[in-house]
Amino acid sequence: MSLFRRKKTRKNDEVRKQEMLKALQSYLIGGGSVLWYSFNAEDFIKNGYTSNADIYSIIKKIVDKANVATPYIYVDKEGVKSKKYLTTKYFRDTPIGAAKHRLEVHKALDFADENLDLVKLLKNPNEQQTWREFITLVRVFYHVQGEAFIYREAGDDDCALSLHVIPAHRMTPFIDNGNLVGWRVYLFNGQYRDFVYDDMKAILHMKMPNPLFDDKFSHFRGLSPLVAGLKYLKLDDVAIESWVKSVENEGAKGLISPNHPNPELWLTPDQVDKTQDTVDKKIHGTDNKNKIVVSAMPLQYTQIGLSPDALNITKGLQHAGYKLCDLWGVPATLFDPNPTYQNMKAASERFVKEVILPYLSAEEDKLNSWLVEPFRRRDNKNYVLDYDLSSYDELRLSVDQTDAFLKTHTINEVRVMLGSDELEEEYANQVFVQQGFVPLSDYDIDIQI
Repeated sequence: MSLFRRKKTRKNDEVRKQEMLKALQSYLIGGGSVLWYSFNAEDFIKNGYTSNADIYSIIKKIVDKANVATPYIYVDKEGVKSKKYLTTKYFRDTPIGAAKHRLEVHKALDFADENLDLVKLLKNPNEQQTWREFITLVRVFYHVQGEAFIYREAGDDDCALSLHVIPAHRMTPFIDNGNLVGWRVYLFNGQYRDFVYDDMKAILHMKMPNPLFDDKFSHFRGLSPLVAGLKYLKLDDVAIESWVKSVENEGAKGLISPNHPNPELWLTPDQVDKTQDTVDKKIHGTDNKNKIVVSAMPLQYTQIGLSPDALNITKGLQHAGYKLCDLWGVPATLFDPNPTYQNMKAASERFVKEVILPYLSAEEDKLNSWLVEPFRRRDNKNYVLDYDLSSYDELRLSVDQTDAFLKTHTINEVRVMLGSDELEEEYANQVFVQQGFVPLSDYDIDIQI
């Protein structure tokens, strides 16, 4: 580092320290415009995600599906405009759109060098986690708490050396004159770390839109779907608890009675006791599962149905489950134990199109502007992070669509659209046309009447 740059860096650090000290003094004295306020979304994790099977299943479904897409670092090819790539990026929610996007990526971008530190960062963002472990935790916090925080340890060039996840409930914003100027990260044992003013750029904040503009500056935080669905979360919890209690306290399942109107054939009190003992011994319990029992007595079995209260509990569970799915836009059909093939296919396509792809596009934009941009400036190369969507069956071309593209594109172009490697043969880079077609005008016959 040059002497001039060292002096400039020291000067900036000194100015930043003075600004932070001034802000802290204003806060302690109470006469300034600086405001700290606490935000606690920990309950969404404790009482929602980790304590409710429905919430856990919904979030896991979203995160597992999002994890199918693999991020890659590319470099813009020299002399090739990537405008089409940027355009098709936001129209890849259909098989044809996704196929065109893959083709534009192939034309405009090259894979970055595997030895690039940015590429290595997408494999191991820190010493403890792989990328999948890291990004899974980010996505869990985002969808449960409505926001996710990442901070980077970086050098003087702001290029990340490591990436780390911060739970949202351990973040407190630093507000000055109505503006967000920093974050305080609460660590363990009462320790904390501040990212204020220039240091704030070390924090990546992804959040769901929050329309709550109040004196607590809530709009700077993400709005968790559980805020809107709190009643249904409570309904789900209460219904499950009531269901467990009803099962624990439930009475007899059925009734064994004589099947003959003649009282002389009815069981005596002594026979009733012996019959009950026989039922408990030879019918009840897992040891008698699928066992055939023979009876010589003229008896019949009548099943006792669920009480209206028990039926209401069951309906409450179903209603809450559907509503909780709707909070994240996840089709409830995906959790149907016996769906039809067409229903499951339609639900899967809707899930990828309406939930997964919009999230991946937003995450992609954030990572490009926050994580990749410093590396672009450092190397003077236009690096691009892009998710490979070729592994999604819901976005694969059908046979008819593939045949239609083969009439207007080369074999290699279609193979790229399908996510396959190109062929080395020259003919694979040519467009094949069907022979024997002639204009209709060549068969024009002058018919005179």
